[in-house]
Amino acid sequence: MSDNNQNVLPEKPQSGNEIDLKELFRMIGSAFSKFFLFIRNILLFLLDLLIRALIIVRVHIVKFVIVGFLSVVIGWFIDSRKEPIYGSSMYLQTNYGSTRQLYSNIKYYNGLVEEGDSTKLAGIFDIPKDVAGSLRAFIIEPDVTDNGMLKAYNEFMKTADTTFVMNEIDFDKFKQNTSPLDFSVHEISVYSADKEMIPLLQKPIITNNIENFHIKRQKEINIQNLEKQSKALEKQLVKIDTLSEVYKDLLLQEPKESTGKASNTYIQLASNNERKTKEIELLAVNEKIANRILEINRKKEMESETINVLSDFSPGARIRNFYDRYLYRIPMLTISLLLMFILLRELNKYLNTYAENKRLNA
Repeated sequence: MSDNNQNVLPEKPQSGNEIDLKELFRMIGSAFSKFFLFIRNILLFLLDLLIRALIIVRVHIVKFVIVGFLSVVIGWFIDSRKEPIYGSSMYLQTNYGSTRQLYSNIKYYNGLVEEGDSTKLAGIFDIPKDVAGSLRAFIIEPDVTDNGMLKAYNEFMKTADTTFVMNEIDFDKFKQNTSPLDFSVHEISVYSADKEMIPLLQKPIITNNIENFHIKRQKEINIQNLEKQSKALEKQLVKIDTLSEVYKDLLLQEPKESTGKASNTYIQLASNNERKTKEIELLAVNEKIANRILEINRKKEMESETINVLSDFSPGARIRNFYDRYLYRIPMLTISLLLMFILLRELNKYLNTYAENKRLNA
């Protein structure tokens, strides 16, 4: 008996790390089980709501069909009685700081439309009063994409001369604080009940009350400076052409016979090579100046007008917005109200049943 007791080995105690790991895995497994159970309960709840909703629709399907049909008919009738609205847009580029004046004019025109003052509109645009009465709205906004905004931000950062500005103003802050007046290309949209009259508004929009004294003076000075630059460059071209002819004459005046002296021949060849190099340099300068003149002429052409039209008004196209059509809006509204009424009635039944059960069990 004593021998058997001596042969039995004592159990080794489990280390603390093994116990901690088992407890950790048990807790993780329990957490996952609770999580999946929570997800299962949510899915069952949503499925139960869906089934209840389908049951309500099945019970009241006749009401939904009747209300939906009548709503479509009413919406179609209202849409057929509404006057059609047409819209068209033009794109333009502003020069000499005329953007502010243009925005002010468009705001004024839109105010006259909202007031229904067709008399003033007819006088401004030189159109009949009844035609002016068909105007419905004027809208202006800058034509700028995200890439254009990013380009403007890069240009702004290049001109920033302080570390504070570069560190404090990021792209989002720059975008939020950018004004429509900071851009040169803009879109003007006009909405009217008469689609054929919209192109008639283009010329008055870009000419009426745009050029004040400051803008006129700026344009005159700019055009004069561009003309002076062009004339100065043309004079330089004449001088370069004259000098180029001189080098050509010198190259043609090579001695017909060699003097027989190596040193003189070497000096002569070096002189000819130098003349050819100078002539090539003059040609390069000539081309550079000619390109500069072309650029000035293009700029003078683009800035000869206070406003450049990039895209004209076209005859208006009918504006059809899904959310503005009563054919869709009225059925959506009436069916939603019917569904809400049915749900409230079902809720009232449930509360009455619950109260009755509580009273009976009390």
